[in-house]
Amino acid sequence: MRLRKARIQNFQSFSDTGDIEFAEGINLIIGQNNAGKSALLRALQPELPNDRHRTPERWETYLLPAPEVHLSISLSGYELRNWILQTGQIHFPVAPPHNDDVVAFMAGVFEMATVTFSVTRTAGQAFTAAYPSHGLFVGYPQQPVNARITPNNGELNVQPHYDNQDTVPGVIWLAWNNDLFSFTAERMMVGEGPVANATRLAPNASNLPSVLHTLSSERGDLFRKLVSHLREVFPTVGNVSIRTKAESPHIFEVRVWPTEAMERLELSFPLNSGGTGVAQVIALLTAIMTIDNAVIVIDEINSFLHPAAVKALLRIMQTEYQHHQYVISTHSSEVIGFSNPATIHLVKRSGYKSSIEKLDLGEVGKFREVAEHLGVSMADVFAAERVVWVEGPTEELCFPYIYQQSVGPLPRGTIITSVAATGDFNSNKRDPALVYEVYSRLSGAAATLVVSVVFSFDTEKLAEADKAEMIRRSRGLLNFLPRRHLECYLIDAPAIAAFIVNKDPGSAGLTVAAVEQALTDAAMQRPFLIPQWFGNLNDEAWLCHVDAANLISTVCGALSEHRVPFAKKDDTLFLLRYVLENDAAKLKPLCDYVASLVKLATN
Repeated sequence: MRLRKARIQNFQSFSDTGDIEFAEGINLIIGQNNAGKSALLRALQPELPNDRHRTPERWETYLLPAPEVHLSISLSGYELRNWILQTGQIHFPVAPPHNDDVVAFMAGVFEMATVTFSVTRTAGQAFTAAYPSHGLFVGYPQQPVNARITPNNGELNVQPHYDNQDTVPGVIWLAWNNDLFSFTAERMMVGEGPVANATRLAPNASNLPSVLHTLSSERGDLFRKLVSHLREVFPTVGNVSIRTKAESPHIFEVRVWPTEAMERLELSFPLNSGGTGVAQVIALLTAIMTIDNAVIVIDEINSFLHPAAVKALLRIMQTEYQHHQYVISTHSSEVIGFSNPATIHLVKRSGYKSSIEKLDLGEVGKFREVAEHLGVSMADVFAAERVVWVEGPTEELCFPYIYQQSVGPLPRGTIITSVAATGDFNSNKRDPALVYEVYSRLSGAAATLVVSVVFSFDTEKLAEADKAEMIRRSRGLLNFLPRRHLECYLIDAPAIAAFIVNKDPGSAGLTVAAVEQALTDAAMQRPFLIPQWFGNLNDEAWLCHVDAANLISTVCGALSEHRVPFAKKDDTLFLLRYVLENDAAKLKPLCDYVASLVKLATN
């Protein structure tokens, strides 16, 4: 069974998603928290909640249309035949050219590699469909004929029936309820269950203990392979066993062992007492190892698994159980970068409404390849419409704060995020023009609605000619901070004094004058003495060229007897906040620069 398309209407944050296409392999649903990823996956479940789409204009239930989910589901002819055997008598619409030979028509259908059915799901109802539910012909023929198919001792009796009955949606409903498995980040309490002989996992994994017991006793090799996979995902898990509880002999209990040796029961622990992800992974492995051609839905896989465990599980799924179809929601760069997805859909939310957009896999493939090389966080730029790439994590933290304090909230869809290594843009080992193109494509691949991308780098020791050449190679995308680096705007004696006292209460007697003198003394000596120094801490020419980050660090160490180190990434924000709160005019050039970056990105 495969999910080919889904369209969600009037459900939770979705008014109408339009057709969402799915493919073989792994289908990723990505987006920020609360965008609507989980709602999308919830809409695929057999039990559709009557949770209607509401807006401030229309919120009363009686005024709202009921949720509907339209699905295109395909089965092989072989699967269809098997599900009809389990369903009972059905009526299958026959294409007009075959009215006279429905037996031959159905024989051909059962030989088909794929038959696709279009069905509709509403709250509290099974599948319904327009006539015919399959795609073998369209509309009502003048003389409708269906094949009345009746199971009989493992065979199917096919006879013509002259009306327009179509009960195939009932077959698809049975298949969907049995071959769709869903796993969420919520703790699964499936470590105990009634004693039974079960070979097929229930979609909610409620019979996991009995299935594992059957596997361990009747399919030992498969069970041992399952445990081996579990060790790959969780190195802290050594073994798994199933026993009847002594106090409740009608109950199976799954127990997990920290070592491969299973010496004493007391050294194991019940699955229901284990970590959140262990039960999910055991149930997931059981499903994919014992069911053929299932649809596996996993909501926020990164929420219940460590990044290394996510990669291990994805590796197992892709290398050994690729015959299933997977629909996985995530906002994790590890999942996006490691899953080799067949499709990626981006879910965005604006106010009360979520929308879904299919991303171009050619661009995303390039995006993933280069992001892995450069170390860029893919999760940072998904769902962005405008990207401002900045020097590093300090600017990534401080620039949004500067904009918020001086202008207001960042425009919706605009993010400020750091590049992996600015040296890539001015390196003899790489073509800088290519690197700019890479980052531009990263931005565009992450969200096809990207309007623009700009870059902001520190001036450092670059000559004006070098900066001009880099700007040329970037095709005008690159901007340089007017001063050497961010800390050049934060050589502020009151702020530095406040920082030292905050970190070291023993320095409470430190005066602003003492800090000014320490800054002046340091500026007059190597390695900080530069040609632009003329004894004035507020000289613009000097502030543009001084190594301010190291100067501030040296002064903090000297004044605190090295009890207060200054760490650029961690402590620049303290100085920035202090100056903005106490002498904002001093930072107007910096605020104007940050505002100009955002304006360039939004124009």
